[in-house]
Amino acid sequence: MVMDRSPLVLTVLLCITIASCGDPSGDMSSEPPDDATGDAPTYSSLDSYVADYWIRPIPEQAPAPADWPELEASLRPEDCGTCHTQKLADWSTTIHAGAYSAGLSGQLVNWEQSSPETVRGCLVCHAPLAEQSAWTAGSDGSLSPNPTFDRDLRDRGITCAACHLRGRQRYGPLLRDGSAGTSPEDAPHDGVTRTEFFSDSRFCAGCHQFEAPAPAGNSIQNTYQEWRDSRWAEEGVSCQDCHMPDRRHLWRGIHDPEMVRSALSIEWLEGPTVGLRLRNSGAGHHFPTYVTPEVVVEITQLQADGRAVESRPMSWLVARKVENRNGVWVELSDTRIGVDETVSFEVEALPGAEFARATISVRPDAVYSSVFAQFLSGSLPDTSRVLLSKAAGMAGSSSFLIFDETVPISR
Repeated sequence: MVMDRSPLVLTVLLCITIASCGDPSGDMSSEPPDDATGDAPTYSSLDSYVADYWIRPIPEQAPAPADWPELEASLRPEDCGTCHTQKLADWSTTIHAGAYSAGLSGQLVNWEQSSPETVRGCLVCHAPLAEQSAWTAGSDGSLSPNPTFDRDLRDRGITCAACHLRGRQRYGPLLRDGSAGTSPEDAPHDGVTRTEFFSDSRFCAGCHQFEAPAPAGNSIQNTYQEWRDSRWAEEGVSCQDCHMPDRRHLWRGIHDPEMVRSALSIEWLEGPTVGLRLRNSGAGHHFPTYVTPEVVVEITQLQADGRAVESRPMSWLVARKVENRNGVWVELSDTRIGVDETVSFEVEALPGAEFARATISVRPDAVYSSVFAQFLSGSLPDTSRVLLSKAAGMAGSSSFLIFDETVPISR
């Protein structure tokens, strides 16, 4: 299989972004609980959490009690980090912290006034607090300027409050002994309500499982479903077990070489052919799971003096390629590796070849690089151009190798 270089339509990035959001009122619930608009909501069961916790935009927080100091009332991650120093340090290194990225904001700045619905549709995952949106919805669905909008908070992306704060009440995981515990009366910000929901994979599904679109029957972002259909779900290994080890707020994924390498078992083929065998033995979902990365396997056959036998290496693409055609998503190809699946990449040994070099490179932002380049080739407002230029630079420098070995060819 020769590496596919199918062209991308200009609108793909925006469409992918909006696809993640569905109805801005939330993907996992159609109606908020009766008490979810002011005081802290009450959840009677785990199913209640699943249904109501991720209503988005997350309803505006009630005013903080008058006797709370400013630090306790703050929604800013840096203020949470005053006490939770390690969690802030971890979060600061993550894609979550950069969810309102230059690439996203460079597009949305063009629609802030002309299409606020579009902007709100993206923010429900990328900056989900009501206070992070410049617009607020009335009872009739009409939008008006949001008096509580905090632009600086919006730029923080997915904050501590987005996961842990509802109606000013703090929520978090069970204690390590499995109990809910009891907060002391003098605990900061009135303590924390603990629930097993924070270790449940459904906690992550709101943003990592799109309801639509679904070309070829599979959603563009199908990570939760891929996990649910795997042995990892059967064995009780959750998203958090791999992406938040020891409760660290790291969420390492496709941009992290160590995490990506740990997903694969790699071995050289033996016999008359030259190649590699890859098994998805460590990822709890397809490898890779989303439509934006590319993984490229290349094999170069070398002469005894190290010179390549061919002018170009043989290459294969491991990725899912989709395209938006007049508003309809079409799947062009899907060569990803499913959970516990094995795929071989092999060629016949060439005359004169004594060694084979194999590399596996990961391009986490392959689609973004292409789309940003297309945007930048056209006419853009200055602010958008600056932001998208920055995003293009970041996307272009995010690639890395996870495998590079040279071995003698056995005939």
